[in-house]
Amino acid sequence: MNDILTVPKAKFAFTADSLPDHPLFHGMGKSDRHILAECSMPASFEAGKLIVETGEPANCFHLIISGLITLETLDVPSPMRVQSIGPGDVLGWSWLFPPYYWHFNAIAEQPTETVFFYGSRLLQECDRNHDFGYELFRRMSQILINRLQATREKWIELAQFAPPRLGLPPDYLII
Repeated sequence: MNDILTVPKAKFAFTADSLPDHPLFHGMGKSDRHILAECSMPASFEAGKLIVETGEPANCFHLIISGLITLETLDVPSPMRVQSIGPGDVLGWSWLFPPYYWHFNAIAEQPTETVFFYGSRLLQECDRNHDFGYELFRRMSQILINRLQATREKWIELAQFAPPRLGLPPDYLII
């Protein structure tokens, strides 16, 4: 298990007012921001650092403040870059859904600063406060849809250059 990669050491706690300006928080009520602040801390990663690893337990997510993170999949003969994400993006939604395991590797391409959130604590808060849970899931679902769309587009791009298989057209992967 890779606990060191998913649980950075705390530097200081955020408050509802001191959370960084991030699209995830836009229009969110102060009480919801307070819950998020209580479950967060800053994190930093050096270039080349493996942040999360495919198959390891997913128990967190990161809001990217600065830097660049590459997402890659190991489901093909060699690692394939799925997407690079940077400031304003979110790393991680696997903590939301069983079986709670990472589906991609995430590697810092350059020094990266994030806000780390304890997903397991947030899930407990969602169970206690359904209004908060609805708001958080609504916002995280948009991230999920964007990530799936990016992955789908990458597969379509790769399929156009791959040798034909079973007579399927290159756009077969279009959903």
